[in-house]
Amino acid sequence: MPSPFHYHTRHIPIEHLKLTTQTAHKVIKNGLTTCLDPDKISKLVDMGIDTIELRLVWWELDKKKNQFDWSRFERDLDRVVKAGLKVGLMAWFNHPPSWHKGVNFKCLRHGFETTTLSPWAPQTLDNFDRLYEIVSQRYANIVDFVYVTSCGDFGEPVLPQGVEHYTFSSPHSHGGLFWTGDEYAQKQWKTISDICMTDILTTQDRATILQYVNFIEESTAQFTADCYQTIRNHFPKSRYAVPLGFVEEANNGHSKSLVIKKMAEVSPDFTARWTGMAELRNFGKSNVPANRVSAAARFYGAKFGEEAALIIEAENAKNALYECIANGATMLHNDFMNITKSGDDNISLAKNITFCPPITNTALLWPDIDEKINAFMLDGTGQELLNFHQFINQAAEVRKHTNYDIVDSRMIQDGILNKYENLINLTPIPDELECYINVFKNQGGEVQTSPQYLTDWNGLYETNHANCVSTYNTKNQSIDISSVSSCHPIHGMT
Repeated sequence: MPSPFHYHTRHIPIEHLKLTTQTAHKVIKNGLTTCLDPDKISKLVDMGIDTIELRLVWWELDKKKNQFDWSRFERDLDRVVKAGLKVGLMAWFNHPPSWHKGVNFKCLRHGFETTTLSPWAPQTLDNFDRLYEIVSQRYANIVDFVYVTSCGDFGEPVLPQGVEHYTFSSPHSHGGLFWTGDEYAQKQWKTISDICMTDILTTQDRATILQYVNFIEESTAQFTADCYQTIRNHFPKSRYAVPLGFVEEANNGHSKSLVIKKMAEVSPDFTARWTGMAELRNFGKSNVPANRVSAAARFYGAKFGEEAALIIEAENAKNALYECIANGATMLHNDFMNITKSGDDNISLAKNITFCPPITNTALLWPDIDEKINAFMLDGTGQELLNFHQFINQAAEVRKHTNYDIVDSRMIQDGILNKYENLINLTPIPDELECYINVFKNQGGEVQTSPQYLTDWNGLYETNHANCVSTYNTKNQSIDISSVSSCHPIHGMT
């Protein structure tokens, strides 16, 4: 049976924004600070929204030690409840108040700390546990949905990103892999390697690079799974989702499939919510990272969700909904102005739709091992070994010939190729996967560098897992869902 579909939007308090930044004004332009106003929240109900996600930041809540100020959060929560909508919670407890003297991320290269908490420090999770307990005592019966937030600037399972547009943003923060300078990160590293952490900065040894990047990915994934368990303890009746952004994962210290796997080991009862790339105005390209998340979610037993958070144009606003269809989503998050741009057809679709997972016999290899080497080299020596955007473009071209699921090295090692007959590989197969690929071929699997032999399409991509949906024209990247307003609810396979 298909899962029910939830349509979300979010509110960002203007009190959180640093109004001297350009991004803050984009947030305002997209309606995020005003969507709870009476004239706008009533429109959200009409548009099919059932949940509004609210922010709660430790920095704001507890400015004076143990003197909690709930006034702003309760102001916003009251508006959502009065509108008859469900309350979602996105807690950023990794942004502490200024009085807190915890262990923060520390830059290995520069020696500076951020103001966000280190996932390696045990007291970080202790603080999360304490704060979720306090929040649940007040709101457990009101909060219907909770994001599993962890260590990144946006609460995602990543390293610092250099976000600047919040009043609590760290003065020293930037992208890159070398955020392992705090004492607990180094202590954990010493349990698996004799190499001095500072020597990592200049190494060009493949095995050492992979060990270091895997160490980071394992750490952020496990911390996120621990946060998930903590949230489940305090909000046992809520729905859950983990926010997953950033196309180039290794650059940001995370592996989406690993996060999903670790969380599923706690419980698969959550949604892996991809941030979405609808602003690319090209379904073939934007659906590559979307499918990367949805395929991992299906494999490890979780659900898939999509976000359209960046400002997108009216003619492209339907891409996020189409990606939901193509990936069997059970949740869509859309910002206020994007919802109003999407048109009546999309509103009707979102209000009525239920999805079943897509079915395909073809997998396409995500070059995550090459990506790790590439990310490390770019951060350390400036050498590019993988043109990631070229890979996305090539993967998008494959959709002119066949549908596929994205698989990566961890998923292959866990046996996902048993589900498929074909494997498309657009980059050289790394040595670490040779034995798995050989087993696949010995069992009758086909490995190809080109998908053209698989099908002979006429240029139209039609979903085979939903009746009464739409068509996607690969020649001009257009989507036609003009008939959906008269459609009955969609119930999966025809």
